[in-house]
Amino acid sequence: MGVEEFEQSTPGIAELVFVRRGIEVMRVKLGSRRTVLGHGSNCDVILPDPGVAARQAVVRFEPPLYVLEDLSGTGTEVRGVVTQQTTLRDGDILTFGKLQAVFHNSQGTQNNSSSHDFHPRTLCHSNSKIDNVPAQIRVISSGGEKTFPLKHDVSSIGSTENNDVVIEDKYVSAKHLRLTQRHGVFIVADQHSTNGTWLGNVRIYEAELPIYTQLRLGDTTISIEPVEKTSPSIQTKYGIIGADPSMRHLLEMVERVAPSNATVAIFGESGSGKELIARAVHKLSLRSNNAFIPVNCAAISRELIESELFGHEKGSFTGAASHRKGAFEEAHQGSLFLDEVGELPLDLQAKLLRALESGEIKRVGASRPISVDVRIISATNRDLGKQVQEGKFREDLYYRLCVIPLHLPPLRARLGDLEMLTEAFLSAFSPSGQRIYLTPAAQNKLMSHHWPGNVRELRNVIHRALLLRDGTAIDTENIQFDGPTTRSLSPQPPPFSNTELPTGLTLDKAVANFEKTVIEAALRRCKNNRERVAKELGIARSTLFKRLKEWGLTQSGDDD
Repeated sequence: MGVEEFEQSTPGIAELVFVRRGIEVMRVKLGSRRTVLGHGSNCDVILPDPGVAARQAVVRFEPPLYVLEDLSGTGTEVRGVVTQQTTLRDGDILTFGKLQAVFHNSQGTQNNSSSHDFHPRTLCHSNSKIDNVPAQIRVISSGGEKTFPLKHDVSSIGSTENNDVVIEDKYVSAKHLRLTQRHGVFIVADQHSTNGTWLGNVRIYEAELPIYTQLRLGDTTISIEPVEKTSPSIQTKYGIIGADPSMRHLLEMVERVAPSNATVAIFGESGSGKELIARAVHKLSLRSNNAFIPVNCAAISRELIESELFGHEKGSFTGAASHRKGAFEEAHQGSLFLDEVGELPLDLQAKLLRALESGEIKRVGASRPISVDVRIISATNRDLGKQVQEGKFREDLYYRLCVIPLHLPPLRARLGDLEMLTEAFLSAFSPSGQRIYLTPAAQNKLMSHHWPGNVRELRNVIHRALLLRDGTAIDTENIQFDGPTTRSLSPQPPPFSNTELPTGLTLDKAVANFEKTVIEAALRRCKNNRERVAKELGIARSTLFKRLKEWGLTQSGDDD
Protein backbone atom coordinates (compact mmCIF):
# COMPACT_ATOMS: atom_id res chain seq x y z
CA MET A 1 0.00 0.00 0.00
CA GLY A 2 1.57 3.30 -1.06
CA VAL A 3 1.94 5.82 1.75
CA GLU A 4 3.62 9.22 1.81
CA GLU A 5 3.93 10.97 5.13
CA PHE A 6 4.11 14.73 5.19
CA GLU A 7 6.12 16.95 7.47
CA GLN A 8 3.93 18.79 9.92
CA SER A 9 4.25 22.53 9.43
CA THR A 10 1.56 23.78 11.79
CA PRO A 11 1.54 24.18 15.57
CA GLY A 12 -0.94 21.30 15.96
CA ILE A 13 -0.40 17.64 15.19
CA ALA A 14 -2.99 16.57 12.61
CA GLU A 15 -3.05 13.13 11.02
CA LEU A 16 -5.25 10.51 9.37
CA VAL A 17 -5.11 7.05 10.94
CA PHE A 18 -6.25 4.44 8.40
CA VAL A 19 -7.81 1.24 9.72
CA ARG A 20 -9.27 -1.89 8.18
CA ARG A 21 -11.37 -4.35 10.18
CA GLY A 22 -10.30 -2.49 13.30
CA ILE A 23 -6.56 -2.87 12.59
CA GLU A 24 -4.40 0.17 11.91
CA VAL A 25 -2.71 -0.06 8.50
CA MET A 26 -1.03 3.37 8.16
CA ARG A 27 -0.77 6.92 9.49
CA VAL A 28 -0.51 10.03 7.32
CA LYS A 29 0.58 13.33 8.82
CA LEU A 30 -1.22 16.36 7.42
CA GLY A 31 0.82 19.50 6.83
CA SER A 32 -0.09 22.92 5.52
CA ARG A 33 -0.17 21.81 1.88
CA ARG A 34 -2.89 19.90 0.01
CA THR A 35 -3.08 16.13 0.48
CA VAL A 36 -4.82 14.26 -2.38
CA LEU A 37 -6.21 10.77 -1.66
CA GLY A 38 -7.25 8.15 -4.23
CA HIS A 39 -6.12 4.98 -6.00
CA GLY A 40 -4.33 6.85 -8.81
CA SER A 41 -0.53 6.72 -8.93
CA ASN A 42 -0.29 10.53 -8.92
CA CYS A 43 -2.06 10.90 -5.56
CA ASP A 44 -0.21 11.90 -2.41
CA VAL A 45 -1.81 8.98 -0.53
CA ILE A 46 -2.53 5.90 -2.67
CA LEU A 47 -5.51 3.80 -1.52
CA PRO A 48 -5.61 0.58 -3.64
CA ASP A 49 -9.27 -0.14 -3.05
CA PRO A 50 -11.77 -0.77 -5.90
CA GLY A 51 -14.32 1.40 -4.12
CA VAL A 52 -12.05 4.46 -4.24
CA ALA A 53 -11.88 6.80 -7.23
CA ALA A 54 -8.60 7.67 -8.96
CA ARG A 55 -8.77 11.06 -7.22
CA GLN A 56 -11.25 10.64 -4.38
CA ALA A 57 -10.73 13.66 -2.13
CA VAL A 58 -8.31 16.36 -1.02
CA VAL A 59 -7.59 17.58 2.52
CA ARG A 60 -6.26 21.13 2.76
CA PHE A 61 -5.28 23.36 5.65
CA GLU A 62 -7.29 26.59 6.03
CA PRO A 63 -5.94 27.99 9.32
CA PRO A 64 -6.87 27.03 11.90
CA LEU A 65 -9.01 24.22 10.34
CA TYR A 66 -8.65 21.30 7.95
CA VAL A 67 -11.20 21.00 5.14
CA LEU A 68 -12.02 17.90 3.09
CA GLU A 69 -13.26 18.40 -0.48
CA ASP A 70 -14.58 15.56 -2.65
CA LEU A 71 -12.93 15.13 -6.07
CA SER A 72 -14.77 12.00 -7.26
CA GLY A 73 -18.06 13.72 -8.09
CA THR A 74 -20.05 11.12 -6.14
CA GLY A 75 -19.21 12.36 -2.65
CA THR A 76 -17.00 11.18 0.20
CA GLU A 77 -18.45 9.79 3.43
CA VAL A 78 -17.56 11.74 6.58
CA ARG A 79 -19.27 11.04 9.93
CA GLY A 80 -21.60 8.63 8.14
CA VAL A 81 -22.83 11.29 5.69
CA VAL A 82 -21.82 11.56 2.03
CA THR A 83 -20.60 15.11 1.48
CA GLN A 84 -18.93 17.27 -1.16
CA GLN A 85 -17.07 19.50 1.32
CA THR A 86 -16.84 19.65 5.09
CA THR A 87 -14.67 20.92 7.93
CA LEU A 88 -12.93 18.08 9.76
CA ARG A 89 -13.21 17.77 13.51
CA ASP A 90 -11.08 15.75 15.89
CA GLY A 91 -12.34 12.16 15.93
CA ASP A 92 -14.20 12.34 12.59
CA ILE A 93 -14.43 9.04 10.67
CA LEU A 94 -13.81 9.16 6.90
CA THR A 95 -14.78 6.18 4.72
CA PHE A 96 -12.84 5.22 1.58
CA GLY A 97 -14.27 1.94 0.22
CA LYS A 98 -13.34 -0.75 2.74
CA LEU A 99 -10.83 1.56 4.43
CA GLN A 100 -11.76 4.02 7.11
CA ALA A 101 -9.65 6.85 8.50
CA VAL A 102 -9.88 8.63 11.84
CA PHE A 103 -8.95 12.33 11.75
CA HIS A 104 -6.90 13.46 14.75
CA ASN A 105 -6.05 17.08 15.43
CA SER A 106 -4.85 16.89 19.04
CA GLN A 107 -3.36 20.39 19.19
CA GLY A 108 -1.38 20.88 22.34
CA THR A 109 -2.19 17.44 23.73
CA GLN A 110 0.69 15.37 25.06
CA ASN A 111 0.61 11.64 24.55
CA ASN A 112 1.70 9.85 27.67
CA SER A 113 3.66 6.77 26.63
CA SER A 114 4.77 5.65 30.07
CA SER A 115 4.55 1.94 30.72
CA HIS A 116 3.59 2.45 34.41
CA ASP A 117 0.07 2.15 35.79
CA PHE A 118 -1.93 5.34 35.83
CA HIS A 119 -5.55 6.51 35.93
CA PRO A 120 -6.27 8.77 32.95
CA ARG A 121 -9.79 10.13 32.81
CA THR A 122 -9.57 11.28 29.19
CA LEU A 123 -7.11 10.03 26.59
CA CYS A 124 -9.00 11.43 23.61
CA HIS A 125 -11.85 13.85 24.00
CA SER A 126 -14.30 15.35 21.53
CA ASN A 127 -16.33 18.39 22.53
CA SER A 128 -18.96 17.74 19.86
CA LYS A 129 -22.14 16.08 21.04
CA ILE A 130 -23.07 13.45 18.51
CA ASP A 131 -25.47 10.54 18.65
CA ASN A 132 -24.32 7.05 19.53
CA VAL A 133 -23.42 5.02 16.45
CA PRO A 134 -24.12 1.30 15.89
CA ALA A 135 -20.90 -0.34 17.03
CA GLN A 136 -19.36 -3.73 17.57
CA ILE A 137 -16.40 -5.30 19.31
CA ARG A 138 -13.99 -7.31 17.16
CA VAL A 139 -12.18 -9.97 19.20
CA ILE A 140 -8.88 -11.12 17.69
CA SER A 141 -7.14 -14.11 19.28
CA SER A 142 -5.09 -17.15 18.30
CA GLY A 143 -8.36 -18.99 17.68
CA GLY A 144 -9.48 -16.50 15.00
CA GLU A 145 -11.79 -13.49 14.91
CA LYS A 146 -15.29 -12.91 16.24
CA THR A 147 -17.51 -9.85 16.27
CA PHE A 148 -20.05 -8.94 18.95
CA PRO A 149 -22.61 -6.18 18.21
CA LEU A 150 -23.04 -3.76 21.09
CA LYS A 151 -26.78 -3.86 21.73
CA HIS A 152 -26.77 -1.59 24.78
CA ASP A 153 -25.14 1.67 25.75
CA VAL A 154 -23.39 -0.23 28.57
CA SER A 155 -21.77 -3.60 27.79
CA SER A 156 -19.76 -6.03 29.89
CA ILE A 157 -16.70 -7.88 28.61
CA GLY A 158 -15.24 -10.98 30.27
CA SER A 159 -14.66 -14.72 30.10
CA THR A 160 -18.00 -15.96 31.50
CA GLU A 161 -21.15 -16.56 29.47
CA ASN A 162 -23.20 -13.85 31.20
CA ASN A 163 -21.15 -11.07 29.53
CA ASP A 164 -22.26 -9.19 26.43
CA VAL A 165 -18.85 -9.92 24.88
CA VAL A 166 -17.40 -13.32 25.83
CA ILE A 167 -13.63 -13.79 25.45
CA GLU A 168 -12.19 -17.30 25.75
CA ASP A 169 -8.79 -16.45 27.21
CA LYS A 170 -7.36 -17.84 30.45
CA TYR A 171 -5.83 -14.44 31.23
CA VAL A 172 -9.16 -12.59 30.96
CA SER A 173 -11.15 -12.20 34.17
CA ALA A 174 -14.76 -13.28 34.55
CA LYS A 175 -15.88 -9.63 34.67
CA HIS A 176 -12.96 -7.85 33.05
CA LEU A 177 -14.22 -4.64 31.48
CA ARG A 178 -17.25 -2.35 31.27
CA LEU A 179 -17.80 -0.36 28.08
CA THR A 180 -20.15 2.64 27.98
CA GLN A 181 -20.96 4.56 24.78
CA ARG A 182 -21.85 8.22 25.32
CA HIS A 183 -22.19 10.83 22.56
CA GLY A 184 -20.15 8.79 20.09
CA VAL A 185 -17.18 8.09 22.38
CA PHE A 186 -16.54 5.04 24.56
CA ILE A 187 -15.78 5.07 28.26
CA VAL A 188 -13.77 2.01 29.27
CA ALA A 189 -13.67 0.98 32.93
CA ASP A 190 -11.53 -1.95 34.07
CA GLN A 191 -13.43 -4.07 36.62
CA HIS A 192 -10.43 -4.81 38.89
CA SER A 193 -9.19 -7.49 36.49
CA THR A 194 -6.22 -9.66 37.47
CA ASN A 195 -4.07 -9.06 34.40
CA GLY A 196 -5.28 -5.61 33.46
CA THR A 197 -6.52 -3.74 30.40
CA TRP A 198 -3.79 -2.33 28.17
CA LEU A 199 -3.69 0.47 25.61
CA GLY A 200 -0.35 -0.07 23.90
CA ASN A 201 2.18 -0.26 26.75
CA VAL A 202 -0.09 1.60 29.16
CA ARG A 203 -2.36 -0.12 31.67
CA ILE A 204 -5.63 1.76 31.94
CA TYR A 205 -8.32 1.72 34.61
CA GLU A 206 -10.80 4.22 33.21
CA ALA A 207 -10.50 6.14 29.97
CA GLU A 208 -12.53 7.89 27.30
CA LEU A 209 -11.59 6.45 23.90
CA PRO A 210 -12.61 7.11 20.29
CA ILE A 211 -13.89 4.47 17.91
CA TYR A 212 -11.28 2.17 16.34
CA THR A 213 -9.29 2.03 19.57
CA GLN A 214 -7.51 -1.29 20.15
CA LEU A 215 -7.13 -2.74 23.64
CA ARG A 216 -5.23 -5.79 24.85
CA LEU A 217 -6.78 -8.17 27.37
CA GLY A 218 -4.51 -11.10 28.17
CA ASP A 219 -3.50 -12.72 24.87
CA THR A 220 -6.50 -11.19 23.09
CA THR A 221 -6.88 -7.90 21.21
CA ILE A 222 -10.26 -6.19 21.02
CA SER A 223 -11.16 -3.37 18.66
CA ILE A 224 -14.06 -0.93 18.92
CA GLU A 225 -15.48 -0.30 15.46
CA PRO A 226 -18.73 0.76 13.75
CA VAL A 227 -21.08 -1.84 12.37
CA GLU A 228 -20.57 -2.07 8.62
CA LYS A 229 -23.50 -0.84 6.59
CA THR A 230 -24.68 -3.85 4.60
CA SER A 231 -27.79 -4.35 2.58
CA PRO A 232 -29.98 -7.42 3.29
CA SER A 233 -28.67 -9.01 0.10
CA ILE A 234 -25.56 -8.87 -2.03
CA GLN A 235 -25.92 -8.68 -5.78
CA THR A 236 -22.89 -7.37 -7.59
CA LYS A 237 -22.49 -6.57 -11.25
CA TYR A 238 -20.49 -9.77 -11.51
CA GLY A 239 -23.63 -11.87 -11.01
CA ILE A 240 -22.83 -13.05 -7.48
CA ILE A 241 -26.02 -13.20 -5.42
CA GLY A 242 -26.26 -14.01 -1.74
CA ALA A 243 -26.91 -12.75 1.77
CA ASP A 244 -25.51 -15.70 3.71
CA PRO A 245 -22.65 -14.77 6.08
CA SER A 246 -20.36 -17.24 4.31
CA MET A 247 -20.92 -15.41 1.01
CA ARG A 248 -20.40 -12.03 2.66
CA HIS A 249 -17.10 -13.24 4.08
CA LEU A 250 -16.08 -14.71 0.72
CA LEU A 251 -16.82 -11.48 -1.18
CA GLU A 252 -14.98 -9.46 1.45
CA MET A 253 -11.96 -11.73 0.94
CA VAL A 254 -12.24 -11.25 -2.83
CA GLU A 255 -12.20 -7.46 -2.42
CA ARG A 256 -9.20 -7.63 -0.10
CA VAL A 257 -6.99 -9.90 -2.22
CA ALA A 258 -8.01 -8.82 -5.73
CA PRO A 259 -5.72 -5.74 -5.96
CA SER A 260 -2.64 -7.90 -5.32
CA ASN A 261 -0.87 -10.22 -7.78
CA ALA A 262 -1.04 -13.26 -5.49
CA THR A 263 -2.25 -16.53 -7.00
CA VAL A 264 -5.78 -17.44 -5.94
CA ALA A 265 -7.20 -20.97 -5.62
CA ILE A 266 -11.00 -21.34 -5.51
CA PHE A 267 -12.37 -24.52 -3.95
CA GLY A 268 -15.99 -25.53 -4.38
CA GLU A 269 -18.34 -28.17 -5.72
CA SER A 270 -19.35 -28.30 -9.37
CA GLY A 271 -22.02 -25.75 -10.22
CA SER A 272 -21.39 -23.53 -7.20
CA GLY A 273 -20.10 -20.57 -9.24
CA LYS A 274 -16.30 -20.77 -9.09
CA GLU A 275 -15.84 -18.97 -12.42
CA LEU A 276 -17.99 -16.06 -11.22
CA ILE A 277 -15.67 -15.65 -8.24
CA ALA A 278 -12.63 -15.84 -10.54
CA ARG A 279 -14.07 -13.13 -12.80
CA ALA A 280 -14.79 -10.96 -9.76
CA VAL A 281 -11.16 -11.29 -8.65
CA HIS A 282 -10.04 -10.18 -12.12
CA LYS A 283 -12.54 -7.30 -12.38
CA LEU A 284 -11.49 -5.92 -8.99
CA SER A 285 -7.77 -6.26 -9.74
CA LEU A 286 -5.37 -3.77 -11.28
CA ARG A 287 -5.37 -6.01 -14.39
CA SER A 288 -9.08 -5.53 -15.09
CA ASN A 289 -8.44 -3.64 -18.34
CA ASN A 290 -6.55 -6.63 -19.76
CA ALA A 291 -7.62 -10.13 -20.81
CA PHE A 292 -9.29 -12.76 -18.63
CA ILE A 293 -8.58 -16.14 -20.28
CA PRO A 294 -10.44 -19.21 -18.93
CA VAL A 295 -9.13 -22.72 -19.61
CA ASN A 296 -11.07 -25.83 -18.57
CA CYS A 297 -8.32 -28.34 -17.84
CA ALA A 298 -10.82 -31.22 -17.67
CA ALA A 299 -12.34 -30.56 -21.11
CA ILE A 300 -9.10 -30.71 -23.13
CA SER A 301 -7.44 -33.96 -24.10
CA ARG A 302 -4.10 -34.88 -22.57
CA GLU A 303 -2.42 -34.58 -26.00
CA LEU A 304 -3.60 -30.99 -26.57
CA ILE A 305 -3.52 -29.42 -23.12
CA GLU A 306 0.15 -28.38 -23.35
CA SER A 307 -0.47 -26.66 -26.67
CA GLU A 308 -3.57 -24.95 -25.26
CA LEU A 309 -1.59 -23.53 -22.34
CA PHE A 310 1.77 -22.73 -23.92
CA GLY A 311 1.04 -22.59 -27.67
CA HIS A 312 2.99 -24.34 -30.47
CA GLU A 313 5.25 -23.65 -33.42
CA LYS A 314 4.39 -24.49 -37.00
CA GLY A 315 5.10 -28.14 -37.77
CA SER A 316 5.77 -29.09 -34.16
CA PHE A 317 3.26 -31.96 -34.44
CA THR A 318 0.82 -33.41 -36.94
CA GLY A 319 -1.85 -30.83 -37.70
CA ALA A 320 0.20 -27.82 -36.53
CA ALA A 321 -0.14 -25.92 -39.82
CA SER A 322 0.87 -22.58 -38.28
CA HIS A 323 2.25 -21.21 -35.03
CA ARG A 324 -0.34 -20.51 -32.33
CA LYS A 325 -0.32 -18.52 -29.11
CA GLY A 326 -1.29 -20.39 -25.95
CA ALA A 327 -3.45 -19.24 -23.05
CA PHE A 328 -0.44 -17.84 -21.17
CA GLU A 329 0.45 -15.51 -24.04
CA GLU A 330 -3.19 -14.53 -24.57
CA ALA A 331 -3.44 -13.61 -20.89
CA HIS A 332 -0.25 -11.51 -20.85
CA GLN A 333 -0.65 -8.69 -18.28
CA GLY A 334 -4.09 -10.12 -17.47
CA SER A 335 -5.47 -13.14 -15.60
CA LEU A 336 -5.40 -16.83 -16.55
CA PHE A 337 -8.19 -18.92 -15.02
CA LEU A 338 -7.33 -22.63 -14.78
CA ASP A 339 -10.63 -24.37 -14.09
CA GLU A 340 -10.47 -27.93 -12.71
CA VAL A 341 -6.71 -27.61 -12.25
CA GLY A 342 -6.72 -30.91 -10.35
CA GLU A 343 -7.20 -32.73 -13.68
CA LEU A 344 -3.77 -31.71 -15.03
CA PRO A 345 -1.43 -34.68 -15.69
CA LEU A 346 1.70 -34.83 -13.53
CA ASP A 347 4.15 -34.13 -16.36
CA LEU A 348 2.29 -30.93 -17.27
CA GLN A 349 2.12 -29.90 -13.59
CA ALA A 350 5.93 -29.67 -13.60
CA LYS A 351 5.89 -27.38 -16.66
CA LEU A 352 3.17 -25.23 -15.10
CA LEU A 353 5.22 -24.90 -11.90
CA ARG A 354 8.26 -23.80 -13.89
CA ALA A 355 6.19 -21.19 -15.72
CA LEU A 356 4.84 -19.81 -12.45
CA GLU A 357 8.24 -19.62 -10.80
CA SER A 358 10.25 -18.21 -13.73
CA GLY A 359 7.59 -16.18 -15.56
CA GLU A 360 8.66 -17.91 -18.79
CA ILE A 361 6.89 -20.40 -21.05
CA LYS A 362 8.07 -22.33 -24.08
CA ARG A 363 5.79 -23.14 -27.00
CA VAL A 364 5.63 -26.76 -28.12
CA GLY A 365 8.45 -27.18 -30.65
CA ALA A 366 10.14 -23.85 -29.78
CA SER A 367 13.81 -23.54 -28.85
CA ARG A 368 13.58 -20.37 -26.76
CA PRO A 369 11.30 -19.41 -23.87
CA ILE A 370 9.00 -16.38 -23.85
CA SER A 371 8.50 -14.07 -20.85
CA VAL A 372 4.90 -13.58 -19.73
CA ASP A 373 3.26 -11.55 -16.98
CA VAL A 374 0.19 -13.49 -15.88
CA ARG A 375 -1.82 -13.73 -12.68
CA ILE A 376 -3.02 -17.29 -12.08
CA ILE A 377 -6.49 -17.97 -10.69
CA SER A 378 -7.25 -21.68 -10.33
CA ALA A 379 -10.34 -23.62 -9.31
CA THR A 380 -11.16 -27.23 -8.52
CA ASN A 381 -13.89 -29.38 -7.02
CA ARG A 382 -11.31 -31.88 -5.80
CA ASP A 383 -9.50 -32.10 -2.48
CA LEU A 384 -6.01 -31.12 -3.66
CA GLY A 385 -4.52 -31.83 -0.25
CA LYS A 386 -5.71 -35.43 -0.49
CA GLN A 387 -4.43 -35.67 -4.06
CA VAL A 388 -1.01 -34.50 -2.85
CA GLN A 389 -0.98 -37.29 -0.26
CA GLU A 390 -1.95 -39.82 -2.92
CA GLY A 391 0.81 -38.61 -5.26
CA LYS A 392 -1.65 -37.35 -7.89
CA PHE A 393 -0.78 -33.67 -7.50
CA ARG A 394 2.61 -32.05 -6.95
CA GLU A 395 3.08 -30.66 -3.45
CA ASP A 396 5.24 -27.75 -4.66
CA LEU A 397 2.61 -26.75 -7.23
CA TYR A 398 -0.12 -27.03 -4.59
CA TYR A 399 1.59 -24.45 -2.38
CA ARG A 400 2.38 -22.25 -5.40
CA LEU A 401 -1.29 -22.13 -6.44
CA CYS A 402 -2.82 -21.86 -2.96
CA VAL A 403 -1.30 -18.58 -1.80
CA ILE A 404 -4.86 -17.26 -1.33
CA PRO A 405 -7.41 -20.09 -0.91
CA LEU A 406 -11.09 -19.15 -1.30
CA HIS A 407 -13.76 -21.65 -0.30
CA LEU A 408 -17.13 -21.33 -2.05
CA PRO A 409 -19.96 -22.90 -0.01
CA PRO A 410 -22.41 -25.29 -1.72
CA LEU A 411 -26.02 -24.20 -2.15
CA ARG A 412 -27.30 -26.61 0.54
CA ALA A 413 -25.08 -24.76 3.06
CA ARG A 414 -26.72 -21.39 2.29
CA LEU A 415 -30.37 -22.20 1.70
CA GLY A 416 -31.26 -18.73 2.93
CA ASP A 417 -30.06 -17.48 -0.48
CA LEU A 418 -32.39 -19.86 -2.35
CA GLU A 419 -35.28 -17.41 -2.61
CA MET A 420 -33.25 -14.54 -4.07
CA LEU A 421 -31.45 -16.90 -6.48
CA THR A 422 -34.82 -18.27 -7.59
CA GLU A 423 -36.15 -14.75 -8.15
CA ALA A 424 -33.06 -13.87 -10.19
CA PHE A 425 -33.51 -16.92 -12.47
CA LEU A 426 -37.25 -16.29 -12.81
CA SER A 427 -36.51 -12.73 -13.86
CA ALA A 428 -33.85 -13.86 -16.33
CA PHE A 429 -35.86 -16.62 -18.04
CA SER A 430 -39.46 -15.35 -17.80
CA PRO A 431 -41.11 -14.04 -21.00
CA SER A 432 -40.90 -10.28 -21.34
CA GLY A 433 -43.68 -8.48 -19.52
CA GLN A 434 -44.87 -11.52 -17.53
CA ARG A 435 -44.65 -11.91 -13.76
CA ILE A 436 -44.17 -15.59 -12.88
CA TYR A 437 -44.26 -16.76 -9.27
CA LEU A 438 -43.86 -19.99 -7.28
CA THR A 439 -46.61 -21.39 -5.10
CA PRO A 440 -45.76 -21.99 -1.42
CA ALA A 441 -45.78 -25.75 -2.07
CA ALA A 442 -43.26 -25.33 -4.91
CA GLN A 443 -41.04 -23.18 -2.69
CA ASN A 444 -41.14 -25.84 0.02
CA LYS A 445 -40.17 -28.49 -2.53
CA LEU A 446 -37.14 -26.43 -3.54
CA MET A 447 -36.14 -25.91 0.09
CA SER A 448 -36.30 -29.65 0.88
CA HIS A 449 -34.02 -30.66 -2.02
CA HIS A 450 -30.36 -31.52 -1.35
CA TRP A 451 -29.01 -29.66 -4.45
CA PRO A 452 -26.08 -31.87 -5.46
CA GLY A 453 -25.73 -29.74 -8.62
CA ASN A 454 -25.73 -26.47 -6.63
CA VAL A 455 -26.65 -23.15 -8.27
CA ARG A 456 -26.30 -24.60 -11.78
CA GLU A 457 -28.93 -27.25 -10.94
CA LEU A 458 -31.26 -24.59 -9.49
CA ARG A 459 -30.95 -22.57 -12.70
CA ASN A 460 -31.87 -25.65 -14.76
CA VAL A 461 -34.79 -26.51 -12.49
CA ILE A 462 -36.26 -22.99 -12.71
CA HIS A 463 -35.73 -22.79 -16.47
CA ARG A 464 -37.43 -26.18 -16.91
CA ALA A 465 -40.33 -25.20 -14.61
CA LEU A 466 -40.97 -22.06 -16.67
CA LEU A 467 -41.35 -24.21 -19.78
CA LEU A 468 -43.63 -26.76 -18.08
CA ARG A 469 -45.94 -24.37 -16.24
CA ASP A 470 -49.55 -23.52 -17.10
CA GLY A 471 -50.31 -19.86 -16.54
CA THR A 472 -48.34 -17.55 -14.27
CA ALA A 473 -47.86 -19.95 -11.34
CA ILE A 474 -45.20 -22.64 -10.93
CA ASP A 475 -46.46 -25.53 -8.78
CA THR A 476 -44.88 -28.72 -7.43
CA GLU A 477 -45.56 -30.77 -10.58
CA ASN A 478 -43.52 -28.26 -12.59
CA ILE A 479 -40.48 -28.73 -10.31
CA GLN A 480 -38.39 -31.58 -11.72
CA PHE A 481 -34.91 -32.13 -10.37
CA ASP A 482 -31.83 -33.14 -12.32
CA GLY A 483 -30.62 -36.75 -12.04
CA PRO A 484 -30.60 -40.17 -13.74
CA THR A 485 -33.86 -41.42 -15.21
CA THR A 486 -33.13 -45.04 -14.28
CA ARG A 487 -35.09 -46.94 -11.70
CA SER A 488 -35.28 -44.92 -8.50
CA LEU A 489 -33.82 -46.35 -5.35
CA SER A 490 -35.76 -46.91 -2.17
CA PRO A 491 -35.83 -44.00 0.26
CA GLN A 492 -32.79 -43.82 2.49
CA PRO A 493 -33.72 -44.77 6.05
CA PRO A 494 -32.56 -42.50 8.83
CA PRO A 495 -29.21 -43.46 10.36
CA PHE A 496 -29.05 -44.87 13.87
CA SER A 497 -28.66 -42.12 16.41
CA ASN A 498 -27.07 -44.48 18.95
CA THR A 499 -25.57 -47.93 19.26
CA GLU A 500 -28.76 -49.63 20.53
CA LEU A 501 -30.58 -51.94 18.11
CA PRO A 502 -34.29 -51.34 17.50
CA THR A 503 -36.59 -53.88 19.14
CA GLY A 504 -36.85 -57.14 17.17
CA LEU A 505 -33.86 -56.40 14.92
CA THR A 506 -30.95 -58.83 15.05
CA LEU A 507 -27.34 -57.79 14.58
CA ASP A 508 -27.08 -59.55 11.19
CA LYS A 509 -30.23 -57.80 9.97
CA ALA A 510 -28.97 -54.43 11.22
CA VAL A 511 -25.63 -54.90 9.43
CA ALA A 512 -27.46 -55.89 6.22
CA ASN A 513 -29.68 -52.80 6.42
CA PHE A 514 -26.69 -50.55 7.01
CA GLU A 515 -24.82 -52.11 4.06
CA LYS A 516 -27.81 -51.50 1.79
CA THR A 517 -28.09 -47.90 2.99
CA VAL A 518 -24.41 -47.19 2.27
CA ILE A 519 -24.50 -48.78 -1.20
CA GLU A 520 -27.72 -47.00 -2.20
CA ALA A 521 -26.25 -43.66 -1.06
CA ALA A 522 -23.12 -44.35 -3.13
CA LEU A 523 -25.27 -45.19 -6.18
CA ARG A 524 -27.07 -41.88 -5.86
CA ARG A 525 -23.82 -40.01 -5.41
CA CYS A 526 -22.18 -41.71 -8.41
CA LYS A 527 -25.26 -41.38 -10.67
CA ASN A 528 -25.72 -45.20 -10.79
CA ASN A 529 -22.18 -45.77 -12.13
CA ARG A 530 -21.53 -49.26 -10.71
CA GLU A 531 -17.80 -49.20 -11.51
CA ARG A 532 -17.31 -46.00 -9.53
CA VAL A 533 -19.37 -47.29 -6.60
CA ALA A 534 -17.31 -50.49 -6.34
CA LYS A 535 -14.08 -48.51 -6.50
CA GLU A 536 -15.26 -45.92 -3.98
CA LEU A 537 -16.45 -48.51 -1.46
CA GLY A 538 -13.40 -50.73 -1.97
CA ILE A 539 -15.39 -53.86 -2.81
CA ALA A 540 -15.23 -56.26 -5.75
CA ARG A 541 -17.49 -55.51 -8.71
CA SER A 542 -18.95 -59.02 -8.47
CA THR A 543 -19.81 -58.46 -4.79
CA LEU A 544 -21.65 -55.25 -5.64
CA PHE A 545 -23.70 -56.91 -8.40
CA LYS A 546 -24.52 -59.81 -6.09
CA ARG A 547 -25.90 -57.43 -3.47
CA LEU A 548 -27.90 -55.46 -6.04
CA LYS A 549 -29.39 -58.68 -7.41
CA GLU A 550 -30.43 -59.76 -3.92
CA TRP A 551 -32.19 -56.44 -3.38
CA GLY A 552 -33.83 -56.39 -6.84
CA LEU A 553 -31.91 -53.34 -7.98
CA THR A 554 -30.31 -54.79 -11.10
CA GLN A 555 -31.35 -53.82 -14.62
CA SER A 556 -31.89 -55.92 -17.72
CA GLY A 557 -28.56 -54.81 -19.23
CA ASP A 558 -26.51 -55.68 -16.14
CA ASP A 559 -24.17 -58.65 -16.46
CA ASP A 560 -22.87 -60.75 -13.59
